[in-house]
Amino acid sequence: MLKTMLNNGTKKGTLFILLFVCCTVALLVNFQSVKAKSIALDEVVSQASVTSELNGSLMSLIDLGKKTTVSDSPLHIVLKWQGAISGYNDPSVEVAKLCARLGLTVPSGIEEEGRMTYRSTAAKPYESRLSLFWSELEEGNSYVIVTLDTADLQNEASFQVIADEVSTMLEQSNIKAEWNVSLQGIAEKQGGPEEVFSQTEGLLKEQFETVSEKESYKDVATVSRTYSIPDLKRSIVSGIHSVSAQIAVHKEDQQGTNRITIGFPLITIEY
Repeated sequence: MLKTMLNNGTKKGTLFILLFVCCTVALLVNFQSVKAKSIALDEVVSQASVTSELNGSLMSLIDLGKKTTVSDSPLHIVLKWQGAISGYNDPSVEVAKLCARLGLTVPSGIEEEGRMTYRSTAAKPYESRLSLFWSELEEGNSYVIVTLDTADLQNEASFQVIADEVSTMLEQSNIKAEWNVSLQGIAEKQGGPEEVFSQTEGLLKEQFETVSEKESYKDVATVSRTYSIPDLKRSIVSGIHSVSAQIAVHKEDQQGTNRITIGFPLITIEY
């Protein structure tokens, strides 16, 4: 009888252990599933935040550009994404994947200064152009620059849609890219560059609640200054300052007209 009780106890103990193990495994599987969903959700939220940040800045820049330049004159816009990619085996394969996503022709690699580089460009709607520059830094690591530009902004909505698509495609390609956008046009107000600059800076301060002046530069033909603007969520470190925007006014020698260039968070084209 004692033996029977022991056997029954052993069976119950084994059953309890099996039940405990099953429950534990189920909980772990459920935890991993929840964790994976949470990570995926965080990535979606992060991408949505970056897209929203870019959209807001781009619209603010275009609005400011229209206020400060000659009505119906060409608005030149250059939007750049720059970032690194790593952990791949063959750069040509990754370039081909990214080009397919961006609607670009797959380029052949060219060796420049001992590094493989890839370039491709395609026309987009409303006189826009999309370009890719890929440079291999070392085995399994590259630096990527994607540029969307137009010599004359003709359709804001179309430009915005393409910008959103590029941001998403870079994210899907595991390229954590930082964006920078610059706008350029002929100043509505003419005269000395300092006077034009002062008016443009005044409009910037009207557009945003808090604008703090940072670094400045001035010569005979050019005036430039950077700013910290909390409403513009993206900022970078320039010198010892964290800046969100830059304005430059340059008086051209031949035409004698003032050219305005505005960049968020910095100007990355010649002004």
